Amino acid sequence: MQPHPHPPFLSDLVAGIPGAVAAIHVSPEGLVTGTSTGVDRDRADKWAAAMAAMAAVSNESVGIAGALTSGEHPWGHSIIEDRHGQNLVLVGSPDHSMLAVVGAKGMDLGQALALMIALADRGLPVAVAA
Repeated sequence: MQPHPHPPFLSDLVAGIPGAVAAIHVSPEGLVTGTSTGVDRDRADKWAAAMAAMAAVSNESVGIAGALTSGEHPWGHSIIEDRHGQNLVLVGSPDHSMLAVVGAKGMDLGQALALMIALADRGLPVAVAA
């Protein structure tokens, strides 16, 4: 089975964030559109499924909070950190695709989010390669 494509913007993203280990882009339908180098197809597909689930939970949680506070707000980002300090940063794009970066302990989350949000706001390619 061939790996998913490795678009340069994902490798550039990982290179631009000290401590970043890998990145993935997933279409609004939950399909992998690309990964940074070093992410095999099976891992990318599992990662995409987890991202879709997290996005659904995040969207629903934002809906609940919005209903209790100031109204509807679109989902922006989620951060999951394990007990060892490694993390997963997930950003929703305006086109409803998702971008995620895995980081080692000590990755600057503010820098990661700033770069990811700027990239997502510029628009990410959503063409799915077979």
